Amino acid sequence: MSGNQVPAPRLPTPSVEYSVDYMSDLVRSLEAFITQERNPGPIRGTTLTLTDLPTSPTGLEAGTLYNDAGTVKVA
Repeated sequence: MSGNQVPAPRLPTPSVEYSVDYMSDLVRSLEAFITQERNPGPIRGTTLTLTDLPTSPTGLEAGTLYNDAGTVKVA
């Protein structure tokens, strides 16, 4: 789940019968929501505790933190 402050898009109110316009609005809203969830935005904090970090960069994705003999490094 993302930590951004952008509210989820409002889903359209369904019509009594099938409507192409309703389905288009629904798909557009869901696409906007998915985009927001995949882009968490900036994170700010005053304290951070990371536990159980990997101890080697082997096989890690670029940008992943790991613990190298007590020093936090970025793969």
